[in-house]
Amino acid sequence: MNHPKQNKALHVLGNLDLWFTMVLLVFLIVLTFVGVLKRYIMRSPITWMEEVQALLFMWITFIGGSAAFRYGSHVSVEILVDSLPKPLGHLIERFDVLLELLILGYLCMQEFSYYAQLTGTGKVTNLLRIPYSIAYIALPIGGVLMIVSMLWSAWMHHVRGVDLKEQEEEA
Repeated sequence: MNHPKQNKALHVLGNLDLWFTMVLLVFLIVLTFVGVLKRYIMRSPITWMEEVQALLFMWITFIGGSAAFRYGSHVSVEILVDSLPKPLGHLIERFDVLLELLILGYLCMQEFSYYAQLTGTGKVTNLLRIPYSIAYIALPIGGVLMIVSMLWSAWMHHVRGVDLKEQEEEA
């Protein structure tokens, strides 16, 4: 028996990556706005701002990509599949899931390899001296989250028949 509070908690827990990236995006926007004010009005730029912006953008991209898979928000061209007979269209969609899984798996392996190389060097960022092992951990985390979200969305769409676009509007 599901209770409304439990459903709400599961909804929030299932969207932690989305909430996390939304907070980072708001922080990025505010930081950029303040940086523009400081540079052009006060004539004293924030020296570390570009470094933080690049790191925030990377975290937003890699962690937020999983939420985009979950809600079917990645850019896709469906005109060809929609114009085909239903059985052939379903077959192509399933092949697409397999292809996505292969590509994401390969990218995830590369992300883990790259992250292992970074942690072995002991390097830090230029201005803020943030270890690359902390700054770039978004790559392997995002890769794993994207694979899990892609498999979940494929299960929900192809097996359970749930329209992911409708779920995005509700979230």
